[in-house]
Amino acid sequence: MLPSWLRRFALPCFVLGVTGCESSEPSLEPPGLGGVALAYTVDRYDFAFDLTTGEAASRLALDVEAGARGCVSLPAPPEVTGVRWDGGPADFRVVDGHLEVCGVAPADGPLWIDSQQRVAETTVPYTRVGFSRRLDAQGRLFTYLLGWLESCDLFGPCDPAPGRLAHFTFDVTHAPGALVLCPGSLSRRDDTHTRCELLGTRAPSYSAFMIASHPAWQRTRLVDTDVGRVELYEPPGGMLGPAIDAGAVAEFLAWMTARFGPLPYGPELRVASGRTDWLGMEHPANIVLRDDLQMFPGAYANMTLHTLLHEIAHQWAGNRTTLASAGDYPWKEAVAEYLAYVFEYEHRSNEAAATLAYLDRLARTSSSYLRPKDTPAPPFLTFVNDVYGTGPMILLVQLESLLGRPQVLAGLQAFLSEPGVRSIEDLRRALETASGQDLQRYFDTWVDGQGEPDWPFFQVEWQQGEAVALTVTQRTESGKVYPCEVDLELQGAAPGERRRVTVSYGLAPDSATAELTVEGLSWKVQQVVVDPRSRLVNRRSLSAVP
Repeated sequence: MLPSWLRRFALPCFVLGVTGCESSEPSLEPPGLGGVALAYTVDRYDFAFDLTTGEAASRLALDVEAGARGCVSLPAPPEVTGVRWDGGPADFRVVDGHLEVCGVAPADGPLWIDSQQRVAETTVPYTRVGFSRRLDAQGRLFTYLLGWLESCDLFGPCDPAPGRLAHFTFDVTHAPGALVLCPGSLSRRDDTHTRCELLGTRAPSYSAFMIASHPAWQRTRLVDTDVGRVELYEPPGGMLGPAIDAGAVAEFLAWMTARFGPLPYGPELRVASGRTDWLGMEHPANIVLRDDLQMFPGAYANMTLHTLLHEIAHQWAGNRTTLASAGDYPWKEAVAEYLAYVFEYEHRSNEAAATLAYLDRLARTSSSYLRPKDTPAPPFLTFVNDVYGTGPMILLVQLESLLGRPQVLAGLQAFLSEPGVRSIEDLRRALETASGQDLQRYFDTWVDGQGEPDWPFFQVEWQQGEAVALTVTQRTESGKVYPCEVDLELQGAAPGERRRVTVSYGLAPDSATAELTVEGLSWKVQQVVVDPRSRLVNRRSLSAVP
C-alpha cells in the first residue's frame, strides 16, 4: 500500500484494533459462557455480501482439536447475529469486541462457524477502511469494501492477526450488469452474482477482504505475456490508462517472476481505478489505484507507474509472504519500494534517482525508528506513515553500499522464496546468510530506538597539498556511531571539477571519525557535498567548508 503524502499531519491515537505494534492472538481466556477455551486456526473464510444492502453472511472453517468440548473467541462486530456451530444452533454472545460461541468440535473435518450481520456504510477515519460509496469526478459511485491491518473483524468474525494466512471465497450480489472485483479467480454466475475463489495460495486477511465495484468500468488488456496478464478496469475517459506504460509493466512482471517465481494468485492481475484516499492498495490478484493518481505532485518521476510497480511487488512481498506482526509492517513496504527502485535503476535510470531522493527526504524527517521502543508506543497510524522512507533506505538501500546489491537481492529471494510469515528479524537473517556478514550491530543501531531518531550528520574537514586528506566525523546527540558508508563529492570552482569518493565505517565501527586520502586532483577543493546520491539517512546532506 502507498499512502497519500499530501496528508502528513499529526494523527490522533487511533488504531485499527492495535495497541502499539503487537499482533493480536486468539483469546485463550475462559469465555464468559463458562466453557473451556479452545485453541483454533481459521483455515478458510466464505464471505457472502450484498453490495446493494450491505447484508453479509460469514462462514469460517476452524481447525480445532477433534471432538473437543468448549468455546472459541473470535474478534467480531457487535451486530453479529444468527451464529451457528457446525451447522446447528449455538450458545453465543458478543462482548468486548469478541464473539464467544460454544459447542462440541466435530470428530472429523473443520469446525464451521456461521454468522450474519449488516455492514454499515462507514469507514475508519484517515484510512477509508470499511465499506464506502464515493462519487468519482463524474458523479458515479465507486463502491469499496476495504480491509487493512487488523481490521477484518469490521466485516464479521475474523482472526485479524497479520500473520494468519487462509483461503477465501466471496459471493457478491450486486446491481444488474455491474462489474465487481474481489480476490482470487473471478467468475459470474449470472447478471447479479459474482464469485471469487482464493483456494490455492493462501493470503492474509488484511488484504484479502476486498470487494470493489464501479458502474462504468470497462476492461482493457494492458499486458498479455507468458508470465502474466494485466487487465485495467477503468471508466471511459479515465486518466490511469494513458499514464501507464504497458511495456514497462510487462518488463517488471518478467523481472519479478524471474526472481521470485510466478504470480502467486494466478496469471491474471486486475488493476482497477477508484476514488480512494490511498495512492494504491494491494489485494490478492487485484490492485486498486486512486483514479486521479497522475494529478498528484511528483514525488516520483512517474507517479502512476511507480505506484503500480510497488503494488505489483506486494503480490509476493506482503500477500503470499506476509508480516508476522503489526510491528513488522516496515519490511513489507520497504521491499515493495526497493524492488520498484531497483527495477527503475536497471530499466528506467532517469526515474531511479528521483525515487531515491524522495525516499531519503522522507526518511530524514521521520519521527520514529523502524521499531519504536517508546513507552507508550507511538500511535500506529503515525508509525506506519514514517516507514515508507526509513524502511527501504535503512533495511535495503544502505545495505547495498555495505553488502552489495547482488547480496541484498539474493537475501530477498531467500526471504520471499516460500509462502508464509516473515518478520524483520527473518529479513536480517536472510541478508546475513546471503552476505556472510553479521548485521546485528547495524540493526540494533539503525532499526531500534526511542523518541525522535538521532540520525547522524557528517562533519567533513580537509587539507590539500599533493593529495587531499579528508577527515569525516559522525555527529549525533547521543554519541551513537552508525555502521554505514557515506559518499562525498569533492567540488572545485569549475562545473567540471568533481570527484566522488566513499568513506566506509563498516558494519562495526569503533570510532566516529574516518579518514581518507584522495590523490590526483589538479584543482583546489572548494567544498564537499555529503551523500550526493541520497543513499544514506542523515541530518546534513550539504557540504562543510574548512
